[in-house]
Amino acid sequence: MGVYATVARIGRNAEVRKTGNGTSVAGFAAAVDVGFGEHKQTLWLDCSLWGKRAEGGLIQYLVKGQQVFVSGEIGTRQFNKGDGSQGFAVTLKIAEIDLVGGKGQNGGGQSQGYGNQQNQAPQGGYQQQPPQNQRAQQHPDNTGYGAPPQNQQPPQNYGAPDYSNFDDFDDEIPF
Repeated sequence: MGVYATVARIGRNAEVRKTGNGTSVAGFAAAVDVGFGEHKQTLWLDCSLWGKRAEGGLIQYLVKGQQVFVSGEIGTRQFNKGDGSQGFAVTLKIAEIDLVGGKGQNGGGQSQGYGNQQNQAPQGGYQQQPPQNQRAQQHPDNTGYGAPPQNQQPPQNYGAPDYSNFDDFDDEIPF
């Protein structure tokens, strides 16, 4: 069993179907860029999400253009092409999936609230500081939060060694 983890962009909306024994499976294609420069290629993964996770509310966000982190068991599947030749697909049985970004610039549609968050309540339990220009507008009298430090002394160099006579040493070995 090989485990593979990557950030990919969904290339086909997730479709949910049922197996013969009633297990739900969500399938979608995801593109991963591999290599760089003139050797850059796109690797297409045939992703599957099984069981309860295929039935949950996540599926509505697995749409074309959405960036996701996926990890799971990687494999290959052989299939017959339309011209009668054999083809191979890289498969990923997903163990973990996370939405990591909004849809791409040319992905169309509306962002699902991931990435590109501006002027919204902080997410993740911490507060982000506003940009510098907003601080100046919020505090025009330059007092309190966002005020520049007053009468700050330059840092002092305590205990720094004196290297002025670095080249003044004896070449004799002491033993």
